[in-house]
Amino acid sequence: MSVDFSEKNLFVVIDAGNTSVKIGVYKNEDLIKSYDIQSEAEFIATDLPRNALAIISSVRSSTDKLFIRIQEKYPDAYALNHETALPYRIKFGAETGADRIALCVGALGTGLADTPKLIIAVGTCITYNYLSADQKFIGGAISPGYKMRLEAMHNFTGKLPLIQLNDDIPEEVNRTTQHNMISGVHYGIQDEIEGRIGRFLKENPKAEVFLTGGGHFRLVNTIKYKIFADQNLLLNGLRFILQHNCSL
Repeated sequence: MSVDFSEKNLFVVIDAGNTSVKIGVYKNEDLIKSYDIQSEAEFIATDLPRNALAIISSVRSSTDKLFIRIQEKYPDAYALNHETALPYRIKFGAETGADRIALCVGALGTGLADTPKLIIAVGTCITYNYLSADQKFIGGAISPGYKMRLEAMHNFTGKLPLIQLNDDIPEEVNRTTQHNMISGVHYGIQDEIEGRIGRFLKENPKAEVFLTGGGHFRLVNTIKYKIFADQNLLLNGLRFILQHNCSL
């Protein structure tokens, strides 16, 4: 069903990730339409508003065809980087990815003030992003995501198959090679994430932990710690940043 984009105060936020491009259309603070786009043809077919204010967070090459199409449609879009004005007093280095900046802003705009935060995004890679109570970006870590781990086992061995992961949560102990691989990846990621959360909360008992990203749904009901799960955390962060820059 198409959406009437004729109203004012529309914001388009674009997260050009490694695997797909996620787009949100906001009317003021409300997300009224979202897209998960895999190809140039899909983007051309979308009914996105052309004249809306826009912001782009991208980890893609400037020669990527889909990224070029996005820039052609929104030539005046803000390109998020470490020099972009932010609604919070937080500094990022030149090497910090735009997606991680948006995630941190999304967590700050959603969570409590003066509270340490760990933001975990489960996508092509898993990123861990740490914020201090006084809103300083401490740093973080990056590790392979679900698909990358399964592909690595196939590519760097002679006989292990290439497995397409589905949405099912596997049994931890299995007999077949395929199920062994899925179990190893899923519970390896779960144990890794729980280990990081546990160490963080040990030092910061009142901290907040956010879980997001395309693969976060596999972990929402299995992580043993209290977490805030929000699949739109990055898009919301982009919206906070875009609205802040529009008000300057």
